[in-house]
Amino acid sequence: MCKHKKFLISFFFFFSLCPSFFSQESEGGQDASRISDSELADDDFDSFFENAEDTDEAIVTEDVQSGTNYDVKIGSLKIPIEVSGQLNTELGVAYLHDDGANDGTFYFDFKNYIHFVTRPDKYLALRGTLKTTMPKDSSDTEKEQSSHLLYIYEMYFDYLAFDRIYITAGKKKSVWGNIRLFSDYYDTTENISNTDNETVSDTTTDNVNDAQYTNILYDSRNYISGIIKVPFGNHTVTALAMYNDETNITSTRTENMSIAGSAEFVFLGTSLNIFGRRFKLKETEETRTDTTQLPIVGMELKRSILNFDVYGQTLIRIQDGWKTWDFFKSGFEDKSAFNRVISTIGMYRLWSDNAPYFGFNAEFQNIYRPEPSGSEHYFVNRFALQVGMAKIGPDKNIKPVFQWNHNITDKSGFIKTGVIFGRVMPHCDWRVGMKYEYGKMTSESSSKYTKLTIGTYLSIDLDY
Repeated sequence: MCKHKKFLISFFFFFSLCPSFFSQESEGGQDASRISDSELADDDFDSFFENAEDTDEAIVTEDVQSGTNYDVKIGSLKIPIEVSGQLNTELGVAYLHDDGANDGTFYFDFKNYIHFVTRPDKYLALRGTLKTTMPKDSSDTEKEQSSHLLYIYEMYFDYLAFDRIYITAGKKKSVWGNIRLFSDYYDTTENISNTDNETVSDTTTDNVNDAQYTNILYDSRNYISGIIKVPFGNHTVTALAMYNDETNITSTRTENMSIAGSAEFVFLGTSLNIFGRRFKLKETEETRTDTTQLPIVGMELKRSILNFDVYGQTLIRIQDGWKTWDFFKSGFEDKSAFNRVISTIGMYRLWSDNAPYFGFNAEFQNIYRPEPSGSEHYFVNRFALQVGMAKIGPDKNIKPVFQWNHNITDKSGFIKTGVIFGRVMPHCDWRVGMKYEYGKMTSESSSKYTKLTIGTYLSIDLDY
C-alpha cells in the first residue's frame, strides 16, 4: 500500500470520531434500526452519550420523524411502506507528522443510506437498508466493496408469534453488551505492526490481535441470522444462529453455524445478563473441540447508582471445553481450559438539565492470559476516557470533545481532542481536531513510535 493511501486510512479513522456530540441534538428522530453502521454510531462521539442496550430489540417501535410513507397494493391487500434516508459527506484537509516525516492531504468521504420498512400489521415487518460509499468502506466485506456504489447493507424481517415470541431473520447487525469504549478497541501497537496499517480482523482467526471484542456478535452482519427472543416478566431469553451462505453453500448443518444465546434477568434495578457463543466448527473431522475461533462465555451487570450508569462485563475465551470441569475439580488451580479472561468495568454520566451540557464515560479493562506465550503478558491493563461538552457559545452550537485510550502495560495509546461548530451553514458542521498516537513499533521492540495528525473538515448531513 502506498504511503499516501496509508495516510488517508489513518486520516479517516481520526475524523470518524468527530460527528455531532450529543445524539439528542441531531436533526429528526433516529430509528434504532437505521443507525447500525460503526462510522455512524459505534465509533463516533455520539455513542458516548447514547444508552447502550443489552440486546437488539426484535421489533423496533420508535417513530421515524423523517421519511415518506407509501402504500403498495397487492390484490386486495394494501401494505404501507416507509422510505427514509441518511446522507453524510465529509470534505477536509489534514497535516501528518509521522516518525519525523511530514505529509498532508485532502480528504473526501461519502456515505448514503436508504432505509425502508413495511409493516402490514403488528405481527410482521420487513426492514432493509441500502448503502452507498465513496471511496470503498474498509469495514465492509470484500463482496460489498466490489459493489460499493449500491449494495444491501441490511435486510431482515421481524415476526411476533403468539403475542409474546419475537422472531428476526435475515442480514442484520446485532449488538449484545453494554460496553461502549472497548467494544472494538485496538492497541496502537497492534495496528502499527501490520505492514499495511490496516485494522487487524478477528473474523477468520483467533489471536492476540482480535481487539478483545466485548460485543460477541461483532461480525453478525457478515452472516444470515436467525433470532428468537422470549420475554417473561422483566426477564428475556434469546437464542441466535448465524450462517455464512457464501462459504457453506452445500451444507447447513449446525457445525457450520455460529450459535449464541443469552438470558437477561432484571431484579432490584439491576440487569444481569449471561451469554455465550460457539463459533463455526472447522470443516475437518480431526477433533470436535477445535474451532475456527474459541468459544466465548460471559456475564454482565448493569444498574444506575445516583444517576451514574455503572456496568461491568467478564468474557472467557475457552481453549479446551473438555478441561473446563478440571478447573472446578482442581479448586480453580488448573486454568489450562481458558485462553484468556477479559474483564471490563465502566461508568457513564450526562448532565443535560442546564446549558452547557457535560458528560463523561470511563472504562477500565483487564486481560488475563493463564498461559501467555512469547512476549505476551499474564495481565494487560488499559483504560479509556471520553469527556465532552455541548450548548456552548452565543448560538449554543460549540461542542468540545476529548478522548484518551491508554494501555498501562505497554505504555501505548492515543489522545484525540477536537471542537465541533454546529450548523455553520445549513446541514453543515465545521470540525477541527487533533490525534496523537504513541507506543512501541512492535510488542517486541523497544523503539518508540509517535504520530501526530491535525485536520479540519466540513461535515454535511441530511436526513430525508
